[in-house]
Amino acid sequence: MAKLRKAHRLMARLLAVFLLLHLAHHLTLLGGTGAHLALGAWLAPLYRFVPLTVLLTIGFAAQAALGLVIAWRRGWPRTRWPRAQLVSGLYLAFFMAQHIGAVLLARAEGVVETNTHFAAAGLHIWPLSLYFIPYYALAIFALFVHLAAVLRRRAGPRPAAALALFGLGFGIAVSAGLAGLFGGPNPPQVYLDALRQTLGL
Repeated sequence: MAKLRKAHRLMARLLAVFLLLHLAHHLTLLGGTGAHLALGAWLAPLYRFVPLTVLLTIGFAAQAALGLVIAWRRGWPRTRWPRAQLVSGLYLAFFMAQHIGAVLLARAEGVVETNTHFAAAGLHIWPLSLYFIPYYALAIFALFVHLAAVLRRRAGPRPAAALALFGLGFGIAVSAGLAGLFGGPNPPQVYLDALRQTLGL
């Protein structure tokens, strides 16, 4: 178990650079769709650099697999914070599998760009919005809860709780931005049609 946890922590540090960049990109939704699309266009050569895409896909898959093995061997925790770490990790594994899979599928099909409109499409189709609004908010919240559980062991429960609450607010803000609360986005019809076709609707 010690070696698995060490590998899990090391992988987390390597992936943290991309995650920070990705979250900072989503933060620009507070400035509207234009800001998010502009930064996305600037980052596109990095996002679409095939070797990096392969490494990130392998990295996230390995991180999820390590986490699931650790969770299986540890079993159901007895106390609150370890339970929060377990549940948040399980949701992150689910989210990464679906989100990364959707992005790779869309790039392979080449019908739409994997930009702001792609991410927001599900939030603008009823009743899919009932799924996608919490889908993004919970993913960001789960990430911060997972980190908070680690912080709790080093700094105590109050900083950990503050970090988790920040993550909840961050997640709600990103979902609200994708839903159009801060001046867009309003995905073009081609994005809505592509999602419907993918889901067989």
